[in-house]
Amino acid sequence: MGRSFKTPSKSNLEQWEKAKRLWSAGFRFNSYRSYPDAEKLPERLSKVEEFILRNPRHPFRVG
Repeated sequence: MGRSFKTPSKSNLEQWEKAKRLWSAGFRFNSYRSYPDAEKLPERLSKVEEFILRNPRHPFRVG
C-alpha cells in the first residue's frame, strides 16, 4: 500500500472503497516529502474517478 497508508476503521466502508479504487488504478500511498507539488490523493470517494483521470502521470502511480 505504501508507508503513508493509514488504515481506515472497519466500519468506514467509503474509505475502504476509496483505497481500493486508488490501488486498482495503480496509486500507492507514499509521503509527499519528495513530491511537494504533486496533487494530494482525494479525501472523498466521490472525487476518486476525476482524480484518476486528471493524474495519469502522478508520481504515486505505478505501471
